[in-house]
Amino acid sequence: MGRGMTGGPEDRKGEAPRRHPVLAELLDHWESLRAGRIAPLRSEIDPRRIENVLRHAFILERTAGNEARIRIAGMALCELMGMEIRAMPATALIAPEARERFAGLLARLFARPEIVELRLMDSRGGMGAEMMLLPMKSDRGGITRILGCLVAEGEATAPPHRFDITGHSATRIIARAEPERAAEHAGFAEPAQPFAPAPKRRMRGHLRLVK
Repeated sequence: MGRGMTGGPEDRKGEAPRRHPVLAELLDHWESLRAGRIAPLRSEIDPRRIENVLRHAFILERTAGNEARIRIAGMALCELMGMEIRAMPATALIAPEARERFAGLLARLFARPEIVELRLMDSRGGMGAEMMLLPMKSDRGGITRILGCLVAEGEATAPPHRFDITGHSATRIIARAEPERAAEHAGFAEPAQPFAPAPKRRMRGHLRLVK
């Protein structure tokens, strides 16, 4: 499931599952930047190398209450929700009955970095989805961000779409002992700022390639 990783107790057994190509592309980019470390820096993620992923990608930020909020979201996620989702709790994407489980997975990922993959189903039926969650380090070295991707397929009804968790797997990350390398480009670098509610819930694409 990638270089330098071994499966944890909750991993699927046997042959590795077939991922959606968009998720596979994001994982390949993340792995290339990780280069044997626990996780890459958030500033190392290069949007220019994952153009096909941007519509479906998001970044979660750990809050002071050890929860997670949506820092950046691609247009496909805003379309699924029918609104701007920046600064909303990460659990807003999940059906109410599955939110406690999802929050637990996020809290564990922040505390013990691992690769998490989820199988999802629209709570109203008709649309399945896959989600991948990848840890990222801040410039100070802690896991404070999660790089994620959600790809939904099937018959779409009127938004908002919130998803039940039908299954998940976790892959433990094993890192080589080596010093952190400096970021090579700006990537998704951003100053650390407290969250403030978005002034308006308008449809905007936040993950865009700027040339």
